[in-house]
Amino acid sequence: MAATCAYMPLKASIMLFLVGSILLNAASNAAVTSSDTRAQFDSLLKPLFAQHCIKCHGGEKTKGKVNLKEITSFGHLQTNPKLLKELVEAVDSYDMPPEGEPEIPDDRRDELVASLKAMLREAAEVNPEDQRVQIRRLNRFQYNNTVRDLFRLNRDIFALPEKLMTRHSNYLDPDSRKMPEKVEVACHSLSPPAGMREVKSFPKDLRAYHGYDNQANQLSLSPLLLDSFLRLSVSIIESPDFNEETVGIWNDFFREPKEGNLREEIRARLKNFLLLAFRSAIEDDTLDRYTDYTFAKIGQGLSFTEAMKRAASATLSSPRFLLRYGSTSAGKDLFVVASNLSFFLWNSGPDLELLHLAGSGELARIEVFKQACNRMMEDARIERFLDAFPSQWMQLENLLGATPDPKLARLFNVDKSSPASVQMILEPLLLFDAMFLEDRPVIELIAPRFSYQSEFLHTWYNSDLEPPAIDAKAILSRNKSNDEKRAALKAAIQSREAELTKLLSPVKARLLKARRKGGKPVNLDPVAAWEFNNNLRDSVGSLHLKSHGKIVLEEGTVTLKSSYLQSPPLSFDLKERTLEVWGMVHNIDQDGGGFMGVQGPGDFFDTIVLGERKRRHWISGSNRFARTKDFPESTPEMKPDQKIHLAMVYDTNGSVTLYRNGMPYGKPYRTSLATFPKGRSSIIFGVRHLPAGGGRYLDVSLARARLYSRALSAEEVAGSAGGLYVTESEVAKALTPAQRDRRSTLVREIEQARNSFDNVPANTD
Repeated sequence: MAATCAYMPLKASIMLFLVGSILLNAASNAAVTSSDTRAQFDSLLKPLFAQHCIKCHGGEKTKGKVNLKEITSFGHLQTNPKLLKELVEAVDSYDMPPEGEPEIPDDRRDELVASLKAMLREAAEVNPEDQRVQIRRLNRFQYNNTVRDLFRLNRDIFALPEKLMTRHSNYLDPDSRKMPEKVEVACHSLSPPAGMREVKSFPKDLRAYHGYDNQANQLSLSPLLLDSFLRLSVSIIESPDFNEETVGIWNDFFREPKEGNLREEIRARLKNFLLLAFRSAIEDDTLDRYTDYTFAKIGQGLSFTEAMKRAASATLSSPRFLLRYGSTSAGKDLFVVASNLSFFLWNSGPDLELLHLAGSGELARIEVFKQACNRMMEDARIERFLDAFPSQWMQLENLLGATPDPKLARLFNVDKSSPASVQMILEPLLLFDAMFLEDRPVIELIAPRFSYQSEFLHTWYNSDLEPPAIDAKAILSRNKSNDEKRAALKAAIQSREAELTKLLSPVKARLLKARRKGGKPVNLDPVAAWEFNNNLRDSVGSLHLKSHGKIVLEEGTVTLKSSYLQSPPLSFDLKERTLEVWGMVHNIDQDGGGFMGVQGPGDFFDTIVLGERKRRHWISGSNRFARTKDFPESTPEMKPDQKIHLAMVYDTNGSVTLYRNGMPYGKPYRTSLATFPKGRSSIIFGVRHLPAGGGRYLDVSLARARLYSRALSAEEVAGSAGGLYVTESEVAKALTPAQRDRRSTLVREIEQARNSFDNVPANTD
C-alpha cells in the first residue's frame, strides 16, 4: 500500500487523506457493527496479539505498562478507549511489532487497523465521559485569511513572517496545469510587508510537535491573548485602510440602504455574515441579539455604517469566531467537517457553498465531499495551503536561523538582504507548487527530476565560486588615478560655476530691483492656480475645486475643518511635480492630516502631511508609506495659526524635497517617483487621502495654491515664497551678446565636466 501511495498523484493523495481523516473519521455510523467487532476480536485480534504482541506485552514482560494478556474479550477493550487509541497509533504507524520481531503482513495490518478503529468508535459511544471536545483558537495565518475572506479585503491585516514565499506572478492558474520555466518569487519573512495601518496584531504562534502551528495543544487562549484579540477586532474595523476601497462587502454590508425597513435590512445583512463568521448554523436568538445590538447603536446616534462596524467588531471578538471546536456526537456535526476541510485547504473558514452543503446534510455523501474538495483545490485560495502545509511539513522556517561558519561558507551571506538560506527556502516550496499544479506522483517529492534555483544558487551548486586573483598594487594605483581625476574635475566645475555666478548675479540683481519697484508678480507657469478670492476657481485652467463638508470663504482664504476640497480629474499624467500652498494650520497637534496632495485611483496618493510619523513634523505622505521617509534634520511646527508657505518638489530622479517659507525643510531623500494617471487623479486640500474621515483631515486656512507639472528649483521656490523671482530666460535676454556667448560656453563646460565626473569609475575596495 505504501508503494502504491508513493506513485499516486499528489492531489489524489490529498483527497485520500481528506476523505479518510475528515469525512470517514467523522462518519455518524461505525463501519463495523457491534456483533462484527466482537467476532473480529475473536477471529483476528486475539490470534494476532498472541502471535506478535504477548511476548512483550503479557506474561513475564509488560512493556509500556500494557498487558494484552489480560484482554480476554471485546468488553475489556470497549471499556478502555485510551488503550484502543494507543493500539491504533502503534500498529498504523508501523511502530509495532518492533524491529527484530515478525512483521504483520500488510493486508492483515490494514484489516487490524480498520477493526481497531471501529472498536474505538464504538468505545467512544459507550463511554461518553471519555469523549473530548478539542477547542483551538485560530492561528495568525488562519485569522488573517478568515478576516480577509469575511470582508473580502484586498490586503493582509498584519505582517505575516510565517508566509515563507511570495509569488510575484500568477502561475497557479488551474487552467494551465503547467509550471512555467521561470517564476518570480521571493522570501520576505525577514522583513514582511506591513499590513493594515494601526492594526494591533497578536504574537506569532508557537510551533507544535513536527513544526505545525495548527495543533490544539499550542493554540490556547490566555487572558492576555484574549485581550489582544479584543483590541485587534476593534483596530481592524477602525483602521484607516478599512474603507469602501479595500472592503469588498462594503456596499452590501456597510453602506446605508436607501429605503425599506431598517431593522429587517440589518437582520438580513447579518444572517449570512454571521453564518460565515461563526461557521455553524445561526440560531434565531443569536441573530436577534446582534440585530438588536446594531439597531440600538443607531438609536444612540451612530450612523448606519458605524453601527454595522460595531456589529462586525463584536463578531470578530466572539468565541464562536475565534475558536474552532470538534464534535461530541461522533462527527454528526457536518459544520465541523466543513470547517476542518476549509481550514486544511484554505487556511480560512468555509464559504457559503460549503456551509450550505453542511447544513443540508449533503456533505456527508462521499461523492459530494469529493466534489467539494476538487472545487476547493481549483480555487485561488488553495494558494494558502501551498503557503502553509509544505513549509511546516518540511520545517523550512528553521533555515532562516541557519548561521554556517563564515570561513567554510564565505558566500552564504554575500547578499545580506537575501542570504543563501532565504533563497534555499524557495527551492522545495516551488517544487511542491509544481507537484500540486501538475499533479505529479508523490514520489517526486523525494526524488524530483527537476528543481527551481536562483542564479546565485545555480552558480553556487555548479561551481566552486573561487574569487579571482587580486592585484592589490594595481587596485591602489587605479584608485589613486580616479581620485585625482575626480579632484581635477570638481575643481573645474567649481571654477566655472563661480565665474557663471559672477557673470549673472549683477544682471539678476538689476532685474530684481526693477521688479520690486514695479511690484510685478512672479509667474512660474503653473498648470493650476487657486487664489481663493471668494471662490474655488482655478485661475489658470479648469481645475475648479469642489467642497466636501462645511467650509468658510472670506477675505481671500478658505477655512477647512473636517472638510476638504477636490479638483476634477486631471487631463494629463502627472509625474514630476511641485505642490505649493500658502496658508495657516490651526491645530498643529493633529496626527496625519493633509494640507495639499494628489489623489490617484484607490488608495494611491502623495500628500503634504503633518504629524503622521513624528509629532508636528511634515512628511510626503503616501499609500502605506510606499514612497515616504522622514526628512532628515526636520524641525517641528511650534505655533498654530502662523502664516506658512510649503512647496513639495518631486523630481524625475526620485528626490523629494520640501521647502518651508522658501527654505529647505530638513534634507531631501530619494524614493520612487509615482505617476498619477490622467482621468483617475485629482488634487485634494485639507485631507491626507480619500475616502475622507478619521485623522485624515487637517484644520487649515488656505490663501493660495499652485500645481506645477515640473520640479521647481530651490531658487524658484525661494523667489515664489517671497513673491518675486527672475527666470533664466529673462536673465538671458538681458545679457549682452558677449555675455550670452560666455554664459553658453560656461554652461556647456560645466555639463561636460559633470558628465566626465560621473563617468569616473568608482574605487575598488
